[in-house]
Amino acid sequence: MKKYVFVLGMCLMFLTGCVCPPKDPEALRVYEETNDPLEPFNRSMFAFNMAVDNLVLEPVAKGYRAVTPQIARTGVKNFFKNLKQPVYFANAVFQLEGQQALSIAGRFFANTLFGFFGFADTASDLDIPVYEPDFGQTLYVWGVKEAGPYLVLPVLGPSSPREAVGWGVDSVMAPLDWALKGEPVLLYSKFAVESFSKREGALEFLDSLEKGSTDFYATMRSMYRQNRKNKLENSNVIIGYDQVVQKKEYEFDFPIDDEFEEE
Repeated sequence: MKKYVFVLGMCLMFLTGCVCPPKDPEALRVYEETNDPLEPFNRSMFAFNMAVDNLVLEPVAKGYRAVTPQIARTGVKNFFKNLKQPVYFANAVFQLEGQQALSIAGRFFANTLFGFFGFADTASDLDIPVYEPDFGQTLYVWGVKEAGPYLVLPVLGPSSPREAVGWGVDSVMAPLDWALKGEPVLLYSKFAVESFSKREGALEFLDSLEKGSTDFYATMRSMYRQNRKNKLENSNVIIGYDQVVQKKEYEFDFPIDDEFEEE
């Protein structure tokens, strides 16, 4: 019974948070291009996420940077990136991308066996290409071309119905999360450390972006869509390590995605 009450509550929340399409032709064109019918709800969630970021994530990230040497922070980022490789591998297989699957498997085994479980990025020293397919991308390859309206999720940040489903499936496929399922303290600690590590890598960028934006919500929405469009349209592009350092994909999550790293 509680489950149905929760679902009904979510439906009512979305319905009350919708913006009715304008009748003016020009305004209607802008409305359709924006594709944000849930804007009142989304802005509320965005404000909530920013409050969490300002009160928790950003201060802890700054403290983490202050007490942790650069080499250690880089090792932590590499470790969490390595943990994602099995999920990337599964999505490459789902997309029938054999070359991607082989490269991902190569990176995982090289970094796990010779990189101290991923803390050292040995695979990049071996020039093994980087691929990061997710299940949202897999759905796109399978024919789900429409992502749906823009959606801001609590804590997770910018998304869409298709990408939200993709995130959920990717989360279910994460091997370490399954292994720690019976150890909630370790599981939540892993999530916390990963979140703070990602946020630390985005301190300067997000700060400058927010200060330079007249409407931070609209800026984040635009850049998130640019990132997803770029990732979907370039899913088969081989990315060498030297190019990865220069690539800036704007995927803003709370916790922040690891595209923004201190260089």
